[in-house]
Amino acid sequence: MNQDKSKTAICFGLICCLGFCVPVHAQIYSHNIVGYLNLVLFPGDNLIANQFGNSDNSLNAIFQQNIPEGATFAKWDSTSLQYLPFSTYDTDSGWSINYDLSYGEGGLLHSPSLFTNVFAGTVWPGFDGVSTFIPPLVSSNGLYLLSCYIPLGPATFYDVVGRDPQNGESVTTLNALSQISTTTIFENGSWDNGDPLLGVGRSAFFNLGPDFNLEPVPEPGVFSLFGASIVLLATFGRMRKS
Repeated sequence: MNQDKSKTAICFGLICCLGFCVPVHAQIYSHNIVGYLNLVLFPGDNLIANQFGNSDNSLNAIFQQNIPEGATFAKWDSTSLQYLPFSTYDTDSGWSINYDLSYGEGGLLHSPSLFTNVFAGTVWPGFDGVSTFIPPLVSSNGLYLLSCYIPLGPATFYDVVGRDPQNGESVTTLNALSQISTTTIFENGSWDNGDPLLGVGRSAFFNLGPDFNLEPVPEPGVFSLFGASIVLLATFGRMRKS
């Protein structure tokens, strides 16, 4: 591959089927890497990520077609430990709240039906495709909804958080096809319920800090919304070993 090119286009052509994503291992030798992802979004809850940034990473920009009427989206507030107000999609006016979703973030998309969205844009500029990927460090303890900064699959705890796990920390992933979540806790040097791995275009809840591991993690099935005005009440289950 010509290393003198200022821009390399990567057609990842990733199609996430049945909750699984094709691993991404591309030999890239230039900056300004661009690509796309065909992400299947299942009926119900989907914890998603936008790993191809643009100058505009708003919902109206990153969701261009096929969005079902009444789909909802929300971002997680790690300070108040609750979702921000839900945005609802209208086929005429777009999203009621035009949230931004960028590198490293996660969001909750609830869809009334199956559809595929194409995410396209530039890979995180901190990754040049030549050097070893070093993710930004998440330095504060808390309950976060996070994703890997680049379209790497499967992404490990280190790929998302930027460090190795500490005793007592946990990750809760959601299988969008089955609508079943899985929590795994790092104890005595290993994960008690399997390594937490994220597919391309997916995010998960990361419970960081050994003294923070008793905080609740949202359970699946509580996000089935009939409109943005519905408020989440006491719908958090206590984190437990699966």
